[in-house]
This record gives sequence, C-alpha cells and structure tokens, in this order.
Amino acid sequence: MLNFVGAPLTRLMGYTPGWSGLGLDLPKDVFLQWAGWVMSERYMFDDPNLRALENFPHYKGALRALCISDDPWATRPAVELLCSGFKSIEPDILTITPADAGAARIGHFGFFKPEHRDTLWRGAAEWIEAAE
Repeated sequence: MLNFVGAPLTRLMGYTPGWSGLGLDLPKDVFLQWAGWVMSERYMFDDPNLRALENFPHYKGALRALCISDDPWATRPAVELLCSGFKSIEPDILTITPADAGAARIGHFGFFKPEHRDTLWRGAAEWIEAAE
C-alpha cells in the first residue's frame, strides 16, 4: 500500500492527506522517509543518511518507551526494535491498554489527545520529573 498508493498519492498531492488512512496530514518528505523506513528490515536503523543514529549507542540517560496495546503500527516488537539502538542502557518498555487510561481506544496517535491529559500525560510527566 505504501509503494503503490501512498507514495504516488503523496507525490501527486505534495503531502499525504490524513483521509488516506494515516489519520492526519503529513508533509511529503516526512511520509516518504517514513515509508522507506517501514520497508526496511531494521526500520530507520537501515537508513545510511540518518546521521543521528551514531548517537544512539552512546546515550546513557533514562529511557521509557510506551507501547499502546491497540496501536496497529507501533506494536511491541516495533517498539523493542526502536529501543534496540540504545546499547548503553536498558530501556523501560511499558505496555498500556485503553483500560489503563479509562478509554475505549487509544490507537497510534491517541496518546496526544487532550482527553488523556489526566491519565497518560500525567503518568509521562511524573516519570520525566522523577528522572531529572
């Protein structure tokens, strides 16, 4: 779908419209970079142009990654892959269910919705404050 619909549609329109299935509009270059990562076995770690990857193994701070149980894209294995580049630490990966947030659904972008201000956002803020 990314190569046969997403990329051509994005090139044609100059951006990726949210109605195409992503849920929100994305700038053309953001979508094309993301699509390239998705098609690679090790996601962004296979991108030779992503110079920031040099820093991942040297990071020594705290890291908590959230895996939302009803997120079809950032699954637990995908989150673990994203954390695998941090070689100097042991990331804390939490799986959160909609029930944990008192919600029927969270999904991929749901964490950022205002209705999670007192649940998901508060928990993240408390973790950040404790890690300082």
